[in-house]
Amino acid sequence: MQYQRPGPQARLGPACPGCRQPPPRIRYRTFYFHFENLCYANGRKTTFLCYRVERLAPGLPVYLWKGVFPLKQLHAELCFLYWFHNHILSPNENYRITWYVSWSSCPNCAWEVARFLAAHQNVTLTIHIARLYYFWNDSFKQGLRRLSQERAQLAIMDGQGFQYCWDEFVYNDGKPFRPWRKLNINFNYQDHNLQEILRSLLKEETFLIQFNNKHRAQKPYRRRKTYLCYKLEGPSGSGPLTKGCLQNKKGKHAEARFVDKMRSMQLDHALITCYLTWSPCLDCSQKLAALKRDHPGLTLRIFTSRLYFHWVKKFQEGLRLMFACKIQVAVMEPLRAQEGITGQRLDSSFRLDDITENIGNLQLAPPSF
Repeated sequence: MQYQRPGPQARLGPACPGCRQPPPRIRYRTFYFHFENLCYANGRKTTFLCYRVERLAPGLPVYLWKGVFPLKQLHAELCFLYWFHNHILSPNENYRITWYVSWSSCPNCAWEVARFLAAHQNVTLTIHIARLYYFWNDSFKQGLRRLSQERAQLAIMDGQGFQYCWDEFVYNDGKPFRPWRKLNINFNYQDHNLQEILRSLLKEETFLIQFNNKHRAQKPYRRRKTYLCYKLEGPSGSGPLTKGCLQNKKGKHAEARFVDKMRSMQLDHALITCYLTWSPCLDCSQKLAALKRDHPGLTLRIFTSRLYFHWVKKFQEGLRLMFACKIQVAVMEPLRAQEGITGQRLDSSFRLDDITENIGNLQLAPPSF
């Protein structure tokens, strides 16, 4: 697949030349050739994008459409966006889109998709990837990270994903799917590379400054902002489904952005672990508590580096509210015994215990959400 440079057709417009109604399926020989998850796939220059679109309605999602976009005048991702924007999208409906792609996106397509998701909060996107495209190149890495930051769920296709594609998007003549040699080995290779890319969302220097739990900022003085790192795991320790790092953005706290992102996912019996530079404010605590109440089977753990205005009553109320909703809240422990860190961790921990152990003495008005 050739890298597509930004051009006049890279932006969404009123029409998409060449992006007609996509076919519902591809031939089985095409599938076997283009979706094989080789570590290095020479000669495969076409991206195939299999998609499923659902409308999120009360109760079960409503299936709308499915099909396959090959590379035409535009890359498959842009063809889909043009088609979906012009024929399906309505501002009054919520949509769930699932992609199965033979190659991950080039930087330009990744940024265009991310921009589309940022502009359409009523759309969620899950991308299952057969192979990572130029995963060692920084610009391609940044594109994948940008997608993750804009709520796209990224995952490498496993045997179950290939089987689903075979059943739903391939003219298979009734034949069973035959897994190729080293499918699982190649999956582990691709998955490791993707996790390494997404894990690098927070630079080491940023971590050391922002997660530092000293009472006062150290020289060189820099504002200590809110960072929220999270990991979502499936039931029974099935491994991480997604993870990322969020900051305050456009007046919206990182915790509120996190709640919005999680509400678009399947959370029954899931485990979410969050690491925060500052404990949440009252409003964000209420949003986190509402998320937990709406998903009783969810296990939500929050580790905070520092307590935010812990002497102010309303911030204490927020911590107690999360505790009452069975959200596990704790102060982060040190990575290793360093001078000054252990004592400050204990001081913050005792303060948190003092706040939460007296929860019965706090009269909370019903929170408004």
